[in-house]
Amino acid sequence: MPKHSRRVFCSACIALLVLACLAAGCSSYQAPAAPVATGATAASTGGADSVTIKNFAFDPSPITVKTGTAVIWINQDSAPHIIVSDTGSPTAFSSDSLSTGTSYKFTFTRTGTYTYYCSIHPSMKGTVIVLS
Repeated sequence: MPKHSRRVFCSACIALLVLACLAAGCSSYQAPAAPVATGATAASTGGADSVTIKNFAFDPSPITVKTGTAVIWINQDSAPHIIVSDTGSPTAFSSDSLSTGTSYKFTFTRTGTYTYYCSIHPSMKGTVIVLS
């Protein structure tokens, strides 16, 4: 291959490498956070406590509430999640699949410790402690 052709080829390879690096996220740009579900902000939850689902974790966990309190889980992750109570919880509960920006609400009417997890990502676990 002539020297001129090698230079053109090497320049093209370097340009492609730079573009691939930028496309892979090597720049400092960060996408904006996922939107919060409409009607599920702290001011509009009607006094309910909320748990944020973000970075494949429930926050806060554990959460402690009084009997009769509704807890709202708000999915701010890019992946869907399904909340399911563990066997042995005082009352069973489960959500439909929560896509980004959607929420699930459950009212705790019995005291006790409720452990739960995401049935899509079983390593995600949380706890709700309900006091009288």
